[in-house]
Amino acid sequence: MGIIKRQSIKSTIVNYVGVIVGALAIFFVYPLNKDIYGYAQFLYNTASLLIPLGTLGALSIIVRYFPKFNVESSSNYNGFLSLVLLVLTVAYAIFIGLWYLFNDSFLWLLDSIQLDASKISDNEFYILMLLGCLILLNFFTYQSINRLRIVVPNIIQTLGFKLFLPILVLAYIFLDISETQFAYGIVAFFAVASLLVFIYLRIIDGIKFGKITKPSDDFSYKEMAYYSVFGSLNQLSNGIAFRIDAIMITMILGYAATGAYYLALFISNVIEIPTRSINQISGPIISKAWENNDTAEINNVYKKGSTNLLLIGAFVFLGIWYLIDDIIRLSSNPDSFVDARMIFLFLGIGKLVDMMTSVNSQIIIFSKKYKYNLLFLGLLAISNLSLNYYLIPKYGILGAAIATSISLIIYNIMKMSFIYLVYGMHPFTLSSFKTIFILIPLAFGYYLFPLDWHPIMGILIKGTFVTLIFLPIAYFWKISEDANELLRSTLNKVYSYKK
Repeated sequence: MGIIKRQSIKSTIVNYVGVIVGALAIFFVYPLNKDIYGYAQFLYNTASLLIPLGTLGALSIIVRYFPKFNVESSSNYNGFLSLVLLVLTVAYAIFIGLWYLFNDSFLWLLDSIQLDASKISDNEFYILMLLGCLILLNFFTYQSINRLRIVVPNIIQTLGFKLFLPILVLAYIFLDISETQFAYGIVAFFAVASLLVFIYLRIIDGIKFGKITKPSDDFSYKEMAYYSVFGSLNQLSNGIAFRIDAIMITMILGYAATGAYYLALFISNVIEIPTRSINQISGPIISKAWENNDTAEINNVYKKGSTNLLLIGAFVFLGIWYLIDDIIRLSSNPDSFVDARMIFLFLGIGKLVDMMTSVNSQIIIFSKKYKYNLLFLGLLAISNLSLNYYLIPKYGILGAAIATSISLIIYNIMKMSFIYLVYGMHPFTLSSFKTIFILIPLAFGYYLFPLDWHPIMGILIKGTFVTLIFLPIAYFWKISEDANELLRSTLNKVYSYKK
């Protein structure tokens, strides 16, 4: 658990620095032109959605099969990375060919269900270029995860894009760059990011190519290919579940509505930053534990992940719940944040349930029962797609938030129930209920404060209130030993520095 804690804490810090940078852009840059921000989100999410189709699921085998190829007798992982890169290249070439072969039929289908297909046809070249860059970046990032190093790739990819995109938006607004140049700028960023992560892997000696060799006599390439296909379907379902809202909002309501939705979505995404870090670093740990049939280690990661994630998520949720209106009032265009509080409420509840159920996806994906994850993701995708199609025309961007929240809650309940029934493991401890016990009364406490304060005064007073109530209770109630240890360590360092 030590390496998980160190890397996830460092990565969380990096991500929260990214949040600060992103928040400045969200509140002061993107509201200046919601259309171009919505356009950027549409390009990125559409390309991301196509990744499983453009890779045939080969990215899914990087973490799953690396332990099998990474044996002491091999100096180049038995050519594992060469094998994956070869498959990715062939898969991408096949996808491009099929795209242009069936493009007209696909666009006709979109138009027939009253979705604006021109948003795809007008941008297909940029989307396909961006897809290639994202595939390469994910390939290098997953290998960095195999080496239990997630901080630098997160700095390059996550923090880097949060710095780059507002600069690009400002260039569009004030330097009159064209929409075409804007799209090329996004593609160029991810191409450079791929190169930088590759250089980092070379520095830590984490990227090795060579002759492809069977790692053991009983190893089955057929089984790996089978897992890859399932991985592709898993990733596609995941994309439909979590990225389809941006695409459907664009096709139904336009770029400006997508921009408005993502302004509010950014605020709710702050809650789940620790989830991304822990999921990234726990993947290889769980994969190795399944390899060694170490269910005790998996159960330990499962419960600790739930305790720590829910505690952090609850604190961040409360902070945003109390401050969101005041922060929006300080933005360059408060009217851009349509239904922001209600969107945050629905998405925040869904994300808290996701954090409470911990690393259940990783447990299923890296187990012998990995095929069932496709079933759950498929149901999630169908649910979210259907709910979005029904709720967006009826409730606008708030409908997309409601659809995502309902789908996410059902999805996590299904996964958690499956793990309990099959493996007898669940993520809950007494600490989980302690956190909920603090969260609910404090959430209602928001309504005790006046609404007409100056926003800066509101932020200072309400932020202090949440911090001084939540943190001491969490500490003295000993909800998370990891969190308490981190707090003690930080205070000791500050005390030593002052001395």
